[in-house]
Amino acid sequence: MEKKLYPHKEDEQQIASEPSAPWAGSTYDSVISYLRSHRLPIETKRAVCHQLQTEVADENLSYLKHRLTEFSLLEKGWDGYGEALPISSHIISNVRQVLDACKPTDLLEWRLFPNVNGTLLMELDAAAISIGEDSFTYWAESMAKDLGEENVPFSVTSVVDAIKRINAYV
Repeated sequence: MEKKLYPHKEDEQQIASEPSAPWAGSTYDSVISYLRSHRLPIETKRAVCHQLQTEVADENLSYLKHRLTEFSLLEKGWDGYGEALPISSHIISNVRQVLDACKPTDLLEWRLFPNVNGTLLMELDAAAISIGEDSFTYWAESMAKDLGEENVPFSVTSVVDAIKRINAYV
């Protein structure tokens, strides 16, 4: 007997509108497999996928904020060689403002790392944004051409715009 992933298979609206909690113990792959193996309207499948993407994006944003808090505790020499600079509270604040200004789905696959020069690096595949106190640099590589700017004056709006450009580019 096949285990039902969702208790209300007949109620397509409920499948599409509820969070993934009813799928407890299920992996993303098993949910997608379930959707593929059942004859549901495409709108229902899209709604479920959108809900899953939203929940994953929310979790990633929470994780990025957690990492930011960890980086605020780094002291001089955190790299093990005694040379890495700590991340200033000003830079932590800059990045926190950027994270707060973004939609979670804008940061779905982004990662956050400290730089030994005291800046913070946001990375997405072959793209990155290095955020300092007063400026930021961003770049993205593609087979077609490269995208980026150096020493752009910092503003939350400018960084969010760069994130959106990179997301559309890569």
